[in-house]
Amino acid sequence: MTAKWRAGVAGTSMIAALTAGTGPATAGSGAGSPGCEQVSVAVPLTAGGPLDQRVAGTLCRPRGGAQAIQILVPGGTYDRSYWLRRGGNGPSFAETMVRGGYAVLAIDRLGSGRSSWPAGTAMRPDSHQASLRQVVLAARQGTLDGQRYRRVVAVGNSVGSTIIRGVQIRHPDALDGIILTGESSTPNERAFEEFAGAIHPAAQDPRLASRKLDEAYYTTRPGTRADWFYHRPGARAAVISRDEATKEPDTFLESLPPVTDNRLIRVPTMIMVGQYDRLLCGEGATDCTSTAALQAQQKRWYPDTPLEATLIPGTGHVLTLHRTAPASSAQALDWVRRNVR
Repeated sequence: MTAKWRAGVAGTSMIAALTAGTGPATAGSGAGSPGCEQVSVAVPLTAGGPLDQRVAGTLCRPRGGAQAIQILVPGGTYDRSYWLRRGGNGPSFAETMVRGGYAVLAIDRLGSGRSSWPAGTAMRPDSHQASLRQVVLAARQGTLDGQRYRRVVAVGNSVGSTIIRGVQIRHPDALDGIILTGESSTPNERAFEEFAGAIHPAAQDPRLASRKLDEAYYTTRPGTRADWFYHRPGARAAVISRDEATKEPDTFLESLPPVTDNRLIRVPTMIMVGQYDRLLCGEGATDCTSTAALQAQQKRWYPDTPLEATLIPGTGHVLTLHRTAPASSAQALDWVRRNVR
């Protein structure tokens, strides 16, 4: 498991999975708009397979509608509410984007929240990518809510970002722009070796045992999220406590393209990393000393991509759950406005 986790945040497999989201969301929870509704999309477990699974989400639209939609993909052991909750004194990520004129769809990935919980033996090496691509197609084709969105942007945290990259590498026409948070081409290898001890089977967790999930499902051990996902001085104790109390199970057996394939990405891309992201930052890993240093380092992996990278001060791995969230969300909105037309 250690190797898979390490590869995930690097952008090629599982461990970036453990980052971003929290318990069930209801229509309009934190979204700040009367145009929110629960939706569900039929998706496959593998490319070309039957649409026999469901991805659930909360869809919010600004007054007057929108021509562009952002699909928000949480990381491991989180659900859609990662994007709907407020970490600071200001709007949530979803609220920021809706107020900015964009529709947003915050989803539960397969195995979490209100989406399907397939047996581990049913999951395939492309299950998360195939299901996300189907959601993107639904937005473009009008089967999501009856509207054909002209522009589709995907925003991820941790393994959610990794899945988005995999979809865009394998399907270059899938998206018009991507925002990758809590993910890097240069993870902290030593930290991931340590982090392997912070996860255990979901069936053994007091909060999740009643779901009777099989051995493919995992979660964080009780009391470990603050140390790994947060920069404590930059987050509220109540937010961290709620995160711990509402964690989700997850399953991730994905086979993703290596980071060297990032060179195939041509659409505008934004990378956002917290200054104190324990899973990414460090000597020989992600350079979190300044935005300029981060930009120069990550650009080497995206030579032909219109890339912007930014370092978010006073922040750990789960950007939307820190006090800096309103400011980082505003940066993301500004980037979308400038780069996806």
